[in-house]
Amino acid sequence: MKKSWMRVIAGTAIAGGIGGASVVGASALNAAEAPKVSAGEALQEVFAKVEGTVQEVELSLEDNRFYEVEVESTSREYEFMIDADSGEFLQQAPDEEASAGDELNRPVDASNYAEYAMIEKKVDTDSLTYHLATDNPGNRILFLVNENGEKQFKTIFLKHAQELEIIDLDNGKQVYQGNI
Repeated sequence: MKKSWMRVIAGTAIAGGIGGASVVGASALNAAEAPKVSAGEALQEVFAKVEGTVQEVELSLEDNRFYEVEVESTSREYEFMIDADSGEFLQQAPDEEASAGDELNRPVDASNYAEYAMIEKKVDTDSLTYHLATDNPGNRILFLVNENGEKQFKTIFLKHAQELEIIDLDNGKQVYQGNI
């Protein structure tokens, strides 16, 4: 059976928000064909797992309806498949060209980081591991991940300003924002 695709979003979405994105072809779907999960909701699921720039979002209109979302992070490209009716992840595949030795998105010993003491003070990290998402001269982004591989907290440390923000990803609330 030939697959039918509809390009749902063309534009850019960065770090958990949709900025400048436009919906293309949405009027082509009638109520019976429309997925229960919107493209925006699919993107929210993706951004709970990885930060980056959305390269493409496509909706399969065949029996196995799903969104295919391509995201480019600072270290690699990802392809996600998300069920268009339940919102569940069907598949996550990092770009094969990504380096196997890449430190990003892997557990790290964060005890030498300037923001470590404040994170430990504000968050119970006993069953969490630190995963580095971004580390450049301007900022460092860490995810605190539970034993099931689920991101629980996101930290953003602005190095020059010595400012830290901690976000609880379960409820989307800010745990801390201030100087360290």
